[in-house]
This record gives sequence, C-alpha cells and structure tokens, in this order.
Amino acid sequence: MKLAEKTLVAAFPELKVLTARRPDGGLLLMLSHEDKEVARRAISAGQAQSSVQLEWVISSIRRDLALEAGMPPAIAHLQSQSRTALPTYEYL
Repeated sequence: MKLAEKTLVAAFPELKVLTARRPDGGLLLMLSHEDKEVARRAISAGQAQSSVQLEWVISSIRRDLALEAGMPPAIAHLQSQSRTALPTYEYL
C-alpha cells in the first residue's frame, strides 16, 4: 500500500493528497486544494496493488478534475480510447 500512496502523491503534486485505509484493504483517497476538497475516491485493494489499474484510477481522476474545471481532456489521453484498436469489417 505504501507504493500506491507514493504513486498517488506523485500523480497530483498540485493538490494535497490524504489517504486512509479501508477495512476491506483498499484506500480512501481525498484530494484538496487550499483547504477545499476537490475529489474523494474509494480505491479497492486490487486497484491499489496493480500498477496498471492504479494508473487507470489516476487517469479517471484527472479526467474528472479536468471536466469539472471546464477543460475536456484530449482524446489521446483518455485511457479507455487507447487500450484496444477498433474492429474492422470487410464486405464481400
């Protein structure tokens, strides 16, 4: 869990990052700026232990923060858009 906490702090250097352990082994993440809470997320133990899943969580939080600020993220930065290629079809 310490690695997940360090990763979350490094991912949001402009925000104050607080984490609390949950009874199920996950984390409660609280992000604040100038004593105002800007985001709160529950992160499961599986997400906290997998670097890929933790990066997806970080990406989704960044997307949500950008949308709340009125700045839609570029499609290239959306995690769900770059995981797999779209299927192609051939007509005979």
